[in-house]
Amino acid sequence: MQPILLSIGNFKIFSYGAMVALGVLVATVLVYHHALKRHLNAEKIVDLIFWIVVWGLTGGRILYVLINPDIYFKDPLEIIKLNNGGLVFHGSLAGALIAALFFMKKSRQPVWETLDIVFLFLPLAHALGRVGCFLNGCCSGKPTQTFFGVIFPGCSIKVHPTQLYSSLSLLVIFLILYVWENKKHFSGEIVCLYLIIYGVMRFFMEFLRINPEVLGSLTMFQCVSIVLVIAGIILYGVLKNKNESGKLEKKT
Repeated sequence: MQPILLSIGNFKIFSYGAMVALGVLVATVLVYHHALKRHLNAEKIVDLIFWIVVWGLTGGRILYVLINPDIYFKDPLEIIKLNNGGLVFHGSLAGALIAALFFMKKSRQPVWETLDIVFLFLPLAHALGRVGCFLNGCCSGKPTQTFFGVIFPGCSIKVHPTQLYSSLSLLVIFLILYVWENKKHFSGEIVCLYLIIYGVMRFFMEFLRINPEVLGSLTMFQCVSIVLVIAGIILYGVLKNKNESGKLEKKT
């Protein structure tokens, strides 16, 4: 664990923020070049990513605060301090989607074609952010006696390094989407597949994490993951039917 990557006097570079920033930078560069290949307005997509990052961080922080009100009730100023982590990805995803839809409507960008490119590289950025979680020591899993267990500072037992599990899983999701992107049948298919695959991955990952149960034996994040999978399946059907209907209209 290495919460602080560099410290010079009062100046500190925190590993969590550094890895999140690196993930955003890498994804932005890749999205830009991919947009050029797809003959889309790459400059506007970069502007879109800026708003996605801003509202993604805002949404992730808001949800984290709502889930952990006791931490911030005593000291509200802690809400704006992201040095120690404290983001919930589902909140970030919701905030990012709202910002993206608003921006694309305003700038008249092709919604699903643009979102496909953004969601293609989203797992890669998320994977680097999860490495930041590991370096920061947050979001660790349940105790384990297996050989890949990790003992974090301040703990006396080994726990599952679920941050690294998630990072590796996200890299696999990225590779699947990257391969599938050349075979996609309609605009928006990458978004649908991301929602389904990520939802399934996160659902099972929760069995190794320590989160309170809210519905039977399911955690809140498992419930949200189920919603993501269902939304992805429904959206897939809607967009596929729309695409097939459009092809029929052109033939007639």
